[in-house]
Amino acid sequence: MRRPATGWCGDMHEQQSVIREPGDFDGYWDRVLEEVCGHSPRVVVDRWENEDPRFEDEYIIDGLPAGAPGAEEKPGGAGTEVNPFDVRWGAHAILAGMSVRRVTFDAPDGMQVGGLLQVPRWSGRDRFPGIVHFTGYGGELMVDQDFVARGYAVLNFSHRGMYLGSKGFDRYRPVPLLVRDIEDRQRYVYRSIVADCLAAVRLMRTFDQVEPSRIGVMGTSQGGGLAVMAAALDREVRAVSADLPWLTDFQHQLSHPVEGPYTELQEFFSRFPEKHAAALETLGYFDALFFAARLRVPALVSLGRMDTTCAPESARALFRRIPSVKMLLEIPGMGHERSTVWRNQTQGWFAYYI
Repeated sequence: MRRPATGWCGDMHEQQSVIREPGDFDGYWDRVLEEVCGHSPRVVVDRWENEDPRFEDEYIIDGLPAGAPGAEEKPGGAGTEVNPFDVRWGAHAILAGMSVRRVTFDAPDGMQVGGLLQVPRWSGRDRFPGIVHFTGYGGELMVDQDFVARGYAVLNFSHRGMYLGSKGFDRYRPVPLLVRDIEDRQRYVYRSIVADCLAAVRLMRTFDQVEPSRIGVMGTSQGGGLAVMAAALDREVRAVSADLPWLTDFQHQLSHPVEGPYTELQEFFSRFPEKHAAALETLGYFDALFFAARLRVPALVSLGRMDTTCAPESARALFRRIPSVKMLLEIPGMGHERSTVWRNQTQGWFAYYI
């Protein structure tokens, strides 16, 4: 098990570990916005690979349907002569009332990224309010059926290194994302990741199924931090919901014992003391605390009081900086885990503000 880097709590490094908001913070991100707004991506929309080839808009979540190529035969040699009810309800989950499409597009620097566009079916409406759901650091794929059932079109988005953004890009090699080129604020990988996310929000407005003036952003952990950043930078976003926001309060993470990917940051500072100053300067451009102060839209923030990965103190610090309408959801006894309470509260938040 990795141990937190030593020395960061001591007097020797106390001055070095200070992370401040850079004086050119807004200018830095204005240039990123110019790159994103000046980019016209090549977009491909096709069938999700999990769609059942025999039943349109039904999706194989828990395995292949009975009788499909690659599926095991039933006991007794039933082969492909099976009851259709066994195929449709016994072998895999059906995501009723929604259509899912695989979306890929090129980011401003040419890297392929993408997501799952999930839209309600047969509702009698042509367009729906949209949500861009940013992934966590683990790169998980989410199907947001609960939000689609409430009448939202959702783009579950994978930035570079995650699921549909993994073509030609490994999030762990040559080094993990959190510390990749951290000593250079112009090359730091999260500059490109935030640009990916901003491009995804812009793309969401172009889909025929989406009302372009009604877009919200959300995410858990890293996705929560990215949602705060996107909402602060894209002034057309209507509301944000950040669950257990990561990429938040780097000062705290460098001076306290932490678990999860923040240990990558502490290990970097322990191994490369000569890069301290440059890396600290870079982090000032990417701390969600500084984006929170620029939010002008309603913001829902949640935390788990037992979270040892995204410290509750950091989420509270972010919340205090938000000048707009806001609500803090604290869940006693919860660690770093997804919460149905947060998802339910977010649905109500977006229903009111989007």
